[in-house]
Amino acid sequence: MKRRRLLGKKKNETLRTMTIRNFFNDACSPITTVHRPFYLHAPPHHLLQLPRSDSSEMEIINGGLNNGDLRGNSDVDDDSGDLVVDIYPLSSYYFSSKPAVASKEENETLADRAQRLKSNYDAHGMRICVDAVILVELFKHPHLLLLQSKNCIYKLPGGRLRSDESEIDGLKRKLSNKLSADDDDSYRNQWNVGECIGTWWKSDFETIPYPYIPASGKNPKECIKLYIVKLPSSKDFIVPKNLKLLAVPLCQLHENRKTYGSIIAGIPELLSRFSINILDT
Repeated sequence: MKRRRLLGKKKNETLRTMTIRNFFNDACSPITTVHRPFYLHAPPHHLLQLPRSDSSEMEIINGGLNNGDLRGNSDVDDDSGDLVVDIYPLSSYYFSSKPAVASKEENETLADRAQRLKSNYDAHGMRICVDAVILVELFKHPHLLLLQSKNCIYKLPGGRLRSDESEIDGLKRKLSNKLSADDDDSYRNQWNVGECIGTWWKSDFETIPYPYIPASGKNPKECIKLYIVKLPSSKDFIVPKNLKLLAVPLCQLHENRKTYGSIIAGIPELLSRFSINILDT
């Protein structure tokens, strides 16, 4: 497994504080002016692709390489009582790739998926999924890490719980499966899962999720919980080759349900009660 580091010296760490409430007015303007890719000293599949003129997503193709650390912290500020999240630059992380992870969803039709979910519900009851909200700094603005499959489906890192595991342990297992080495079995100690910031529900197997239990008279078929994930100061991200890791600005997600779906598009509002500290290294 190869990894490379962007050139440059570390500067003294400084702290800038911002809130999501004051973020949306000017968040995208510095990003959309960049139109050409920036190549690292790596083969083409290790290209870090800067945003196109019609998009401000940052794509790491099959684990394109950067260096460094990202650490989220949803501690309470002792002086103000506000919830605080510390984020670090994307350029301070290491990224690499690993063999593709098989997925039941890749080749199944919608009818096959609905039948599979129904069979699982009959056998195990309501499906419970846990997803991670991981923020980084890019172009001086908060970005959310997303996984993309089939070049069009955006997902948060996470997935379905097993029947015998807790939400925290299940999320740690899923994060290790999608963002860590295959032979690393110490996932319980790798991820620091913070508080749950939102819960969504589905009343049927292929319905749109709602941030409340729908008044349909049916028992919920699926529950989806979002957790803030706090990372250590140094970590490698190792992404399966059949997935792309993206860093998407919060302003692009806000109310953009058509592209990202209701859950991801609603994350900026869920984060509005947090103050965000951008830490430069």
